[in-house]
Amino acid sequence: MGAFGVIIFCFVLLMLVPLALFLVTFIYRWSCSLCGLPKPSVLVAAGIMFVAWLSLGMAVGVLRAVVSSACAAAELPRWEAGLITFFLALPLDLVLSASIESGLMGARFGKGVEMWYTQRLIQLTLVAGIGLVIGLVILFQQLGG
Repeated sequence: MGAFGVIIFCFVLLMLVPLALFLVTFIYRWSCSLCGLPKPSVLVAAGIMFVAWLSLGMAVGVLRAVVSSACAAAELPRWEAGLITFFLALPLDLVLSASIESGLMGARFGKGVEMWYTQRLIQLTLVAGIGLVIGLVILFQQLGG
């Protein structure tokens, strides 16, 4: 891949950032309305999602370092450290996201937990739908060719 290919790749990657931010903000605003909270503006929702992602990224980074060190000391494979980190990050994500979202929205912590579950359900539905479409495309390609 030459210099032109790298430039095209970087351009496409930069164009996907606003799309990802829009999708995450849309899901957050949708989950607010599903949970009975007032729907925040797009700017407020984007700010809340940015703060939640930033704090989660830092916390998971520390968690990954601790788990990797512990797994290296126990002589476990690296992939197991990744799996352990993934499962330990789920409740960490729940607590951090629910705390941030409920605190910034002025709601109870229980509403923040409800928002977290609603967001993850919407995200899981989108991923499952995309996976279904890709699976059907691959299936039809195999049957047709």
